[in-house]
Amino acid sequence: MPVPVSVRVTAVIVALLASAYAGVRLVNRWLSDPAAPVVNAPHTPPAAVSDQSNPGILIPGGVLGRGQVLDGAERGPRSTQGEGFRGTELDGFWIQQHEVTNAEFRRFDPEHQFPVGQERHPVVNVTWEAAMSYARWLGGYLPTEAQWEFAASGTEGRKYPWGGAEPTCEVAHFGGCGDRWAVEVMTHPAGSTPEGIHDLAGNVWEWVAPIWYEPGKTPVNQEVRRMRGGSFDDEAFFLRAANRSNGFRAGHRYISSGFRVVWPAAGG
Repeated sequence: MPVPVSVRVTAVIVALLASAYAGVRLVNRWLSDPAAPVVNAPHTPPAAVSDQSNPGILIPGGVLGRGQVLDGAERGPRSTQGEGFRGTELDGFWIQQHEVTNAEFRRFDPEHQFPVGQERHPVVNVTWEAAMSYARWLGGYLPTEAQWEFAASGTEGRKYPWGGAEPTCEVAHFGGCGDRWAVEVMTHPAGSTPEGIHDLAGNVWEWVAPIWYEPGKTPVNQEVRRMRGGSFDDEAFFLRAANRSNGFRAGHRYISSGFRVVWPAAGG
C-alpha cells in the first residue's frame, strides 16, 4: 500500500529538523569552546588526561568549603585581598597531578631550553599566554581560581592541600627549605591532597584563569592575572589554599611561576 504523500513529507520535515537541531548543538558547542573537538562525546575525557607523565586527577563537582578566610583586622601588611570562594558550586573537572615540567613543555615547544637534569622540574619563566596556549594544545585550559582552590581545599575547606597542619619542609618546598629554586615535582608526597594532587602549595606559583573565564573565550579585558600556591621563595602564609596573589602581568615571565592544566569532566 503506497505511503501517502503527506506522511512522506512529514517524515522528511522531521528528519530535517532533527539534523538541524544536531547542527545547532554542534555550533553552540563550538561557540562555547572553539578548541573542543566536536567529534568527541561530551563525556569522553581528552586523551591528555591519561598521559602517565602527568595524568589528570578527577575532582567531582561540589560546593567549595569555607576554609580559612581572612577578614578585616586579621589582614596583615602582606595579606591578599578578597579571599574566599566559599559556597561556590563547581562542576566536576580533571586537574593535572603536578605542575607542568620542562620535559612536558618541550613537547609543545621544541626550542624550550632548561638545565641538564631538570627534566622533572616545573617549567618556569612562562607567560600566562604561553601557559594558556600549552593548555589549549592539550585540549584543556588553565584552572579558574575557584577550580584551583577547590582542588586544594575540597568541600571540607582545608587550610592547606594536606589539611590544617602548618607547613613544614616535609610537606612543601617554600622559603627557608634549602635551595631558593624550584625542585623536582612530587618530591613532597606528604603534602599532596587526599585525591593525590601534588605541589599545590610551594615549589612554584601557578597561573590561574579569572573566576569568570569561559573555556574557549580567552579574556582580553584584563591584563592583570593572579597566581596561586606560593613558591620556593615565599613564607608559609602564601601557601594557604585561599590565598590570592594579584598584580602579575599576563605577558610577563616570572622565575618562580609555573602552571598546570584542567579539563571539564562529565557534565562539566
